[in-house]
Formats: sequence, C-alpha cells, structure tokens
Amino acid sequence: MRRKRRRKSDKMVWVLCDFDGTAALQDVQNMLLDHFLGTSWRDVVNAVLAQGRKSATYMPLLYKDWPASREEMIQVIDEKAALDPHFPRFAQYCLEKGYHLEIVSDGLDIYIEHLLAKYNLEDIPYTSNRLVFEEGRARIESPFRSQSCGLCGNCKKQRVLAAREAQAQCVVYIGDGISDECPVGYSDIIFAKGSLLAYCRENNIEAVPFRDFSDVLALFPEALTRWLQSLSIQGS
Repeated sequence: MRRKRRRKSDKMVWVLCDFDGTAALQDVQNMLLDHFLGTSWRDVVNAVLAQGRKSATYMPLLYKDWPASREEMIQVIDEKAALDPHFPRFAQYCLEKGYHLEIVSDGLDIYIEHLLAKYNLEDIPYTSNRLVFEEGRARIESPFRSQSCGLCGNCKKQRVLAAREAQAQCVVYIGDGISDECPVGYSDIIFAKGSLLAYCRENNIEAVPFRDFSDVLALFPEALTRWLQSLSIQGS
C-alpha cells in the first residue's frame, strides 16, 4: 500500500497522528494477532524488545506463517475494530482550519485503509507497513523504514523531518506507544497517553495528556495558541 497524498499544500501546521490505540479505539494489530495467533506472539515481541530491537525485527517473524487471508482479516476488522468516535470530527476540524493531518503508523495498511474508508476519511494520507498477500502467503514490507536506525518498520521521525522540510511552523504529534517515542523529541506540541505519556514524563518532555479525541479537540486551540505566542516572544 503506497502512502496516499492530498493535493500539494503550504500548510503551516502539520498534525501527525498514530493509529493503533490513538486514531483507532484499540490497537487493531494486537487484536488481529490475538484473534488469529492466540497469545504466543507476545512472547516473540517481548524477546525482541528485550534485545533492544523493535518492530522491524519482530513483525516479519509474526507474519511469516500467517494463517488468515485478506478477506478473513477484513471480516474481523469490521466486527471488532473502530475509530475513536471523536476522530472524524477532529479530522474535519483540521480540514476547516487548513492544518495538514496525516496518519503515521507502525501497524498495517490493511486495517488503516479499510477503517479510514469506512468512516469516509480515505483522503487522509498515511504511512505504515504493508501486508502483502502472494500465492496464499503473507509477508511484511516496510517501505518507510529508516536506513540509519532501522528499529521500527515505519520511521515516524522521517515524517516530522518532512514537515520541517515543508517549512511547517508547528508540528503537532499525537500518540500512545513505543513507536511514538522517537518523533516526539522532534515535535513542537505533543498529545500523549498510555506508555508514551509515561515516557514523556520520565524524560521531561512536555506533553498534553488526553484520553480520546474529545480531549484533543478541546485542548488543541489553546495548545497551538501558546506555541505561537512563544514563537512571537522569542522573535521579539
């Protein structure tokens, strides 16, 4: 699955949003792994993490002998997965304000694409790993993996740097997990929950706590205003 694109824009505010457990109510990938593999996959992931490695190592192992077809996965996604009910309204808010919103995920294109389309949000661009089916077998492709670090299947930091190259005045990052730890160090405003919030607190990184996108909607304008005011003070 290639990254989808909107028309070119010079938007000054970029909003980069994690998918699993953030834009989506639950971690959709974990749900699919539990459904089709039971709980044994967690031992594989924990062993890889204990070695200081991340998804670029464990994801190919998890999907090496994948037992389900694309159609079977879509059926489970339809039955068990959903977006945060407030996320579509947040997407509309970004559209109305002219902010660039995109999904940055270390998960899979199969459920990101399906759920965005299900909620009529298919115009939101995204980067993720790809689950490719060939001759009845599945394999992982990671076209957005960093060539320098290579720990995650999708290097989210690269999208923050892309925002800088596009001359974004403010980069907002929204996330909840391990793959979000690197990009928050390069972002301007951070909305965090779960293990990402704990990481930010442990590392003295300023972050706005949130539970769901009703909180983000309520807190976003003030957070952005404070950031822009800080820029004007620095420039005076």
